Amino acid sequence: MAILPPDPVFCFKGDMGYIHNLSFCTRGNQFVSHILAATEKGIVYFWDLETNRLQHKQEMGGSLQAIHSIDFRIITQEKTGSINLWSVNGSSYEITDTTKCTSGYCKSILVNESLIVSDEKGTVEILDINNLEKIGVLKPDISAHGHIMALEKVMIDDKVYIMAGYETGDIILWDLNTFKPCGHLKLHEQITSLTFDPCTRRGVCGNSSNALQMFTIDKDFNMSLKLELSLTNEGCNIVKLRPDKKILVSGGWDGRLRMFSWKTLRILAVLAEHKGPITDVQFSPHVVKYWNSNIMAASGADGIISLWSLYN
Repeated sequence: MAILPPDPVFCFKGDMGYIHNLSFCTRGNQFVSHILAATEKGIVYFWDLETNRLQHKQEMGGSLQAIHSIDFRIITQEKTGSINLWSVNGSSYEITDTTKCTSGYCKSILVNESLIVSDEKGTVEILDINNLEKIGVLKPDISAHGHIMALEKVMIDDKVYIMAGYETGDIILWDLNTFKPCGHLKLHEQITSLTFDPCTRRGVCGNSSNALQMFTIDKDFNMSLKLELSLTNEGCNIVKLRPDKKILVSGGWDGRLRMFSWKTLRILAVLAEHKGPITDVQFSPHVVKYWNSNIMAASGADGIISLWSLYN
């Protein structure tokens, strides 16, 4: 008898509309207190994970592509390229620093004390999260690479690297210590998302086709395409490895969350809670006390955040 896929433990709904990005908010190092949702209409929704209710919402720009929660501060990235650092002021947040990038639709990522953002020239800028000042630039060593569509932090032998996926299908890897490129792979489809496992040196990229592409990086930083995982329908917005590196999750244009065994690459379940394209997937860094478990959160173009307990 077939095992039925699990149901979400909870869904946040309301008037959010299209959600671009999620960020778990921690208070201390043991529990996750809130999840923040950055929306197309520029409003950030603060959902309380203890009460499962909306605690606060605030207009924080226009078409928010990315949001990052850092202690009691927030960084937002708008589609126009505006990047704002917010701090608590009474019962709301106010802007304390601001800067501009030239490619606002590629989601920025946090790496230690740095914010990694793309620009329209296909380069990557490194900003200090404390004041948003530029501290470095990563430049590709190839031409005709187009716009960056996805960024990913990569750890190899305890060193930090930055990986970028381009609309031309190029993937470039930089050493964050030297700011120099050290790896390159050319694929045929526009890259939409990236994830990487430092233990096996395997990575996966999502794209607009009906297949996920798995690649490897060897000890000399040669990057090679190894295989493709077929999907039922075309288009994948997000790929994400669970932190314990046992599950690979893909979020499709068809609204499906597909769960694969990372060891065997066998599909384990298809979660069909959303009615529009999946836009983001995040895993809580710590236990959510209400559920007594780590939680996976997924957002969609349907304006819903689904919460899943996939560890038990």
